[in-house]
Amino acid sequence: MRALCVLTALLVLASAIVAQESETPAQKLGKLEERLKKLEDEAAKLRKELEELKRELGGNQLPEGVLWTLDMKSDLKGSATVADLDGDGKPEVVFGSYFGEQHLFCVRGATGEVVWKHKSDAGPLDASTAVIDLDGDGKLEVFSADSSSGHFYDVAPNGDLNWKFKLPNSTDSPVAIADLDGDGVKEFVIGSMWERDGKGAVTCYSAKNQEQLWQARFKGCIQSEPVLVDLNADKTLDAIVTTWRGDNCVHALNGKDGTELWSFKTEGNEKSMGIYHGVALAKDEKTVFVTTCQGDVYAINGKGKQQWHKHYDDYLFAPISVGDINKDGKEELVFGGHNIYCLAAGDGAELWKQGLTGGLDRGAAFTDADGDGDLDVIFNDQKSVVALDAKDGKETFRFDATYKDEQWEEISSAPIVADLDGDGVMEYFLVIGVGTSNDNFVHNYGRAMAIKLKGKGPGWTTFRSNLRRTGNPAHAE
Repeated sequence: MRALCVLTALLVLASAIVAQESETPAQKLGKLEERLKKLEDEAAKLRKELEELKRELGGNQLPEGVLWTLDMKSDLKGSATVADLDGDGKPEVVFGSYFGEQHLFCVRGATGEVVWKHKSDAGPLDASTAVIDLDGDGKLEVFSADSSSGHFYDVAPNGDLNWKFKLPNSTDSPVAIADLDGDGVKEFVIGSMWERDGKGAVTCYSAKNQEQLWQARFKGCIQSEPVLVDLNADKTLDAIVTTWRGDNCVHALNGKDGTELWSFKTEGNEKSMGIYHGVALAKDEKTVFVTTCQGDVYAINGKGKQQWHKHYDDYLFAPISVGDINKDGKEELVFGGHNIYCLAAGDGAELWKQGLTGGLDRGAAFTDADGDGDLDVIFNDQKSVVALDAKDGKETFRFDATYKDEQWEEISSAPIVADLDGDGVMEYFLVIGVGTSNDNFVHNYGRAMAIKLKGKGPGWTTFRSNLRRTGNPAHAE
């Protein structure tokens, strides 16, 4: 009888082995992915229980002024977006991550708890995220792009992939989204890096089946966020892009077909870095502002003609932010490199400037940081979050976000401001860490965190303030 039982067990085992060997590679992959997801879910639950236990034991005390932290395997080079993805009246924060982590994260705004993660196909998720109901079904969707492969993702509120497709090449360009022609169907416009002929592309797609509507190509990489504005009064939003390591130009494209309306040549030669980020718009949308890595600042009218120009001996990498920040009825520009500058938008007169410890990489946002009721300019300076009074540039707020304090540690993410915990007072989201593309990423690390401000707003919930990417909070979606 014992021999019969052993024989039966061996037959069952052999059948299992034969069945396993007969599985196709796709079936094996599916099972492994399912198993991995279960393990990741279990690990997330264990981490949550561990953090809660540490808090109960007093072993995980947050620094003063911090709402929550989340440790990661890399930093963030782009921007997060704050939105109520699941419709429960509470915001979530969605953001990408660099080599070593390479996931799109969705976390609860009030606690930092990871709701879901979506892994990229090949590389970092540098391009700033976007959140919008693209197809009008009443559900928000999250948009992100893989910088290495150039895959563009549409992710559902629960983290499932709705669709993805391949852009012309790799990309760091933050997507701009709007209904360009007012027909009730949204379009999205996004740039990509240079191909073998040295030209990058800016492409417009329809929300219907991701159909390509038009494409324009220029010498260099289109790293910039396309800025959407009706330049020729034809009731269709046009697109403005800039080139990085290319032709040193600002290009204005017809929103109907992508043909060039005008181009504006900035100072520089073939060795110049050009313009990494895009332009900004005045409130009336009749003036375009741009800075270059060569240190030049321009005001250009809607027909591509220069209104004024200033030069600084500075590496002006960051995008411009525009608004009436000192409440004098006139708009101001804020931009920077090794310094941060505030200029009068009308004529370029310098109102104030302040030196920085590091540099202004991803621009500045406008909010009341210190709770005095007036606007401040808030931004990242190496390892610190700093706010300056919009009227005179004097410091009003500083938070040292130092994590491990290693040599290349800094905050590379763009400023995001929102009421994350629902108490009526703003928080500021950032990711600090080290993100390099060498040494197999073993030295990369990051810490996402929400820090508490003292004012009640306004918020700045996505890169460049809105999905037309105008850099001006006066512009609604």
